Formats: sequence, C-alpha cells, structure tokens
Amino acid sequence: MHSRPRRRVLAAVALLTLGTLLSPAATARAADAATEAPEPARIDLVLDLSGSMNEKDAGGRTRLAAAKQAVTRIIDTAPEQAPLGLRVYGATYPGEDKKRGCADTQQVLPVTPMDRAARADAKQRVAGFKAVGFTPIGVSLREAAKDLGTSGKRRIVLVSDGDDTCAPPPPCEVARELKAQGIDLAVDVIGFRAPSSARAQLKCIADVTDGSYADAEDGDSLTDRLGTLFRTAWRTYHATGTPVSGSLNGCQDAPLVTPGQYLDRFTGGRDLYYRVKKRPDQRLQVSATAVAEEGYSRGSLITVAAGPAGSGKPHAWLREFSQSMGWANVLSTGGRSKPGAGDESPAPGDTGCIVVENQVTRPGDEPMPVELLVGIADRSTQASGPRVPEPRSGAAAEGGFSFNSATPIGPGTHRQSIAVGEAPFWRVEVKAGQRLTVKAGVDVPGDFPQSATTGWGVTVYNAQRESTLCNEDHRATELFAGRTGHFERVCGPWEITGQDDARSPDSKGYDVPGTYYIQAQVAEPAAEAKGIVVPISLTVDVSGTPGSDASPVFFFGDDAATGQGPSPSASSGNGERGGTGGAAAAAKDDDSLVDRLALPLGAGAGVLLIGGITFYALRRRRAA
Repeated sequence: MHSRPRRRVLAAVALLTLGTLLSPAATARAADAATEAPEPARIDLVLDLSGSMNEKDAGGRTRLAAAKQAVTRIIDTAPEQAPLGLRVYGATYPGEDKKRGCADTQQVLPVTPMDRAARADAKQRVAGFKAVGFTPIGVSLREAAKDLGTSGKRRIVLVSDGDDTCAPPPPCEVARELKAQGIDLAVDVIGFRAPSSARAQLKCIADVTDGSYADAEDGDSLTDRLGTLFRTAWRTYHATGTPVSGSLNGCQDAPLVTPGQYLDRFTGGRDLYYRVKKRPDQRLQVSATAVAEEGYSRGSLITVAAGPAGSGKPHAWLREFSQSMGWANVLSTGGRSKPGAGDESPAPGDTGCIVVENQVTRPGDEPMPVELLVGIADRSTQASGPRVPEPRSGAAAEGGFSFNSATPIGPGTHRQSIAVGEAPFWRVEVKAGQRLTVKAGVDVPGDFPQSATTGWGVTVYNAQRESTLCNEDHRATELFAGRTGHFERVCGPWEITGQDDARSPDSKGYDVPGTYYIQAQVAEPAAEAKGIVVPISLTVDVSGTPGSDASPVFFFGDDAATGQGPSPSASSGNGERGGTGGAAAAAKDDDSLVDRLALPLGAGAGVLLIGGITFYALRRRRAA
C-alpha cells in the first residue's frame, strides 16, 4: 500500500509503553535502564514555630495561622508517591532557658510518601501546632539533613520569619557544612515577613546550597511560594515501565515484546530493536517517548517503525516520526498498523520487528530514558470493549504530569492554577463520529515578567500519542508580546472519522478514535517567572453521535505502569486470570495471549513540554 501524507506537529511528548521479554544476556543492561528514571525528590519542610509567629501578617491573621494554611495546602496537593517530611522548631518550650530552647526541634512527620493515612496524620499534626519558643535554625538544618537520609535527590524547604536566636552554630555555616559533604542536597528558603537583618542570613543558606530564596508578605503569598517550590521538585516527568533492553544490532537478537509499557534507554546514537508477534488479522500500536533532563536541541528526531524482519529497517506495518523545535524535554511519536487481513502477507512465524530510531543522542552523550508502549487489537479485544475511567471534576480534575497520570475529564469547563514551567495533562475519550474542540485560557497578571518568547501553549495528542497542530496557523504557542490579561487558544473542532476512513479529510492526525490527551503550559518564560502560579481554564466539547462502526480496541498489557488491564472476564486461556505485561507475559510467546485477553483502551505515559513558537509541518509516512 502507498503511504498517506499527513501534517504533523513537532515538538514533543510521546510515551511508549511496550511489553517485553528480557533475554538473559540483557538482564544487566535492563537493570541499568531502570535506574535512568529520575526519582521524585525527598523533601523535608522545616517550619519556624518560634514565638514571633504569633504576630499578625499583612492579611490580619497570625503568621502561625497563615503557615498552617500554607502547609496544609502542600499536604493536600502532594502527589501520592511524593516523599514528604515535616520538622518544626520552637514548638514546645516556652521558657527562657536558652540551652533548652535551642534544642527545641522535632521531626513531627517522617519523610514518607503521602498516601491517605500519612496525609490525614500530617494534617492533624499541623492543626495542633503552637508557636512558643526560640529559633534554632542551624541545629534544625543539621537534623533535617539526617531526616532525609543519604541517597537520592533531597531538598530542605525552610520557612522562617527571623534570625537564628541560638547561634552557634551559625545557619549559613551549617549550610556550607552540608554542602561540603558532597551530597545532593539543596535548601530552599522562604522569608515570611522576615526583617532585613534576617534576609541576608536566610539568603546565604539558599545560596551556598544552590537553593532558592523568596519573600512572602502574607498567608496567600506564603501558600503560593511554598506551592511553587514543591511543584518544581515533584511535578516533573518521571519515566516509568518494566525494564527492557532493546537490541543495538538489529532484529535478529532483539528481545520479544508483548503488550505493555516498558523502559529502555538511548545510548550514543544507537537505535533500539524489539521483536513482536502479530498476525495479519491483528492491528499493532507502537508509541515511543524519549525523556531528557533538559530541552532537546532543535531538529532532534525520533522515529518508530514496525514490520516483518528482513534486510534493512522494518516499516511495512507502521512508520511515524516527530521532530523537536527545541525547548521540549520529551520527544514522542506513535502509530498503528492498518487492518491487515486480506491485504497483508504473514510474517515468518507471525513475528515482526520494531525499531525506535534515535536521532536524539550522539556518541558520548549520557544515556537517555526511552518509554515504549505496544498494543494489539483483534476480534477478542474488540468483543471486550475498552475500559474507560470515570471523569473527574472540580478540585479532583487537577492535571497530571504524564500520559500515565493524565487526569480523566469529560465535556465542560475545568478551572485550576498551574505554576509557570509546569505542563499538566488531561485525557478525554472520543469515538468515531464525534467532534472534539478544546479551548484553554490563562490569566496573566499585570506584573508578570516576560521575555520575547513567553507565551501560552496548548497541545492535543491523539490515541496514538501523536502531537498535532492545534489549528491552521501552525503555532504551538501564542506569544504574550508584553501583554497581560486573558489569553485563549482554541484547538479544533476535529471530526473523528476513524483511522484510514476514505472519507477522512486532511485531519492532521485527528481521525483516530480513542483516548485523547490535552497538555497546556505557559511556555518558555523569563527565568524570574519560573514557578509563578497563574489561573487557567480548560473547556472540552465533545459533540456528535458515535458511528455504528466499532473503533479498534487495543490491549496494552495488564501492567501497573499503564494503569490498564483486561476486563474482568478476560482469561489467558490456561486457567489464569487476565494477562500480564512485561517479561512474564512475553515469556509465554503464545498467540493465545492477545487472542483471549480483553483490552482496556489506552493509558500511556509521557509528558510533552511544549516548546517552540511555531511547528514545522512534516509529512507522516506509513508503508504497509
């Protein structure tokens, strides 16, 4: 079949999760690949509860009441797996004995993930705080470093309204001492109505540990400043998946993968190869996402292709690519094969090959995490139908930070606030015969710091996790150009006609039914704007009547990383319930796996941080 052109968006996020079988020789490298995913930073919040916190803030409340509000907000909004601890000083001894007062520091909450029980316990403890004593900042910093342990990324967030009243040890000397230990630890400091005499000391703590300093004049600004620090530490892209080691030498020695989500890595400029089973009557979806610590250089290119193994690179089943305009830290693409029965010659043993082409890293570069997603659709998955999560609304509709954690929403308007530099994701289900329109708005305050490239960006991804043009002006980002006030971007409307439908117009990728992902951000801001919280609104409209033709339903593996699994009636055909992604599933190497497992429709992972003022138009090629 001839390839069909389609205009594509460039820039970035696609997450690929592919089920795989690890060969014994690949075990060591697979273990290394697992370590490529950055872990959430462990954070210890150190709160000043000295007697001066009973004074009024600029809003008329006590500083203590304002601090309780701000800390409770952090606890409420912390991701469930975010490790958070809480230490206070000046909270228990109200007397004049300096020796006793300067030893008054306690860890009231160990550094632990914020599950439901930990969250409830932390809020109860915060509600009971009293401010009575001294200000032993230096001693508290030493103890907070112990709270965090000795491994991984760690941060201390210090909130203080004044000078240390207990030196020695001087707080800045303690900060230098911690930095000299060579551990990955930074101290961020918020001066809460701190006098000028205290600011120099507090700023020194931040400066010598490569942390940050900010002033807060009232409870609202304290809440915002704390929110900014924690969002920066937690809400970054976290590559996930079952470790797999793709071959660097072609299809012959590549591991066999089954539906699921997996994590590999690009090394040097080498491509990654995997084997996959697919009969002519089945359809294959493959998506891939590379994750960089910083933005990609302009022109970085990732391609995913699949087809029967042979000479050269496989591409007869699908081929998709995406190119970066720069400023993005994830680069993603994905595609689906066309219906094959009657049009497609079987591959030998029904086994084909997937290649993820790497034009991102070069020899000598650090390894880069790559997520892989593979799904299969056939009559058995079609009979089961997709499993769709319940949409959320209100506060529960706050965006997630990957395809995996994208928040399910339905039609309507959803409002929240995001920090500049964040790129939250939402997901919405769309069927063939329906029309999708997305409108996103942001309110930019009058004192917002801007640069020439500051703007408001919106990207929509189809069910293949392809990023596509928002509208016909080919721009991903609307520049503010020094203006403030309300800005909106409207994407669509798009007719979801069904992939490969002959009646489909030039849809720029939006003819594929399934799960669509929406991502929004204030892009490429001035450095001083990073972390500023701004209100946004997201309006989703899904209109039209679903067509009578059933959309393909893909099985992406029963893998915790994807949040997917078979329907309750699914069976592997050997008496076991359900199916498994990853090595366990792949090891079966059995056609019955995808024949008999039911499919929940796609969750994926990956976060596209929009970059670029305009997107190039690329032609999408699929050979079959």
